[in-house]
Amino acid sequence: MPRETTNYNLQKPLYTENADIAVINEDLDLIDTALTPTVTATNAPSSSASGGKLSVVLGWLANRIKAITGLTSWQGTPPVTLSQCRDHIQSGTHAAATTSANGFMSAADKAKLDGATNLATASKLMIRDANGRAKVANPSDTYDIANKSYVDTNFVKKNADTTMSAKLAAYSNTDYTTRQVRNIVFWTSGSNPPSTSNGDVLIKTF
Repeated sequence: MPRETTNYNLQKPLYTENADIAVINEDLDLIDTALTPTVTATNAPSSSASGGKLSVVLGWLANRIKAITGLTSWQGTPPVTLSQCRDHIQSGTHAAATTSANGFMSAADKAKLDGATNLATASKLMIRDANGRAKVANPSDTYDIANKSYVDTNFVKKNADTTMSAKLAAYSNTDYTTRQVRNIVFWTSGSNPPSTSNGDVLIKTF
């Protein structure tokens, strides 16, 4: 009774047996089938997998190829090769991000981002400090940001004594029902005050 191989059950005649052409042909057919397996990528190899039948090992490889490419079939051509990925990362051939498309950040933009500061530094991005504050220089244009120092120096402070350095003109209108300063009238001469109306402030000068 001939022995059989472990994996494909090929018949191994004993030394005492005569060679049988039919047995040899059957073994050759089994070998031919084993060397041309149908590959399926259904099963992933276990963490301890180290060997197996050719069809099983090829199935594991096909499964891992599919996992690497992210495609539904292991035979598919990946949209990006590993060489292209290397070029993207190492050679800087990747596309820079735009306002309408994702991408990698350019070196110039990275430098701008890294240089962001809460100080009033020219040509630097503004970033808030730990207290949510940021500094700006004194304004020079109509639409510039005004800092606290500039406002305190150039405008009347709330609830603080202030010396006026410019003319004060009252708002002139005919609304006498609203409590407001309508006109400021200076009485400069004569014993009789000038004519005033509701909302007028009369100041006698000597």
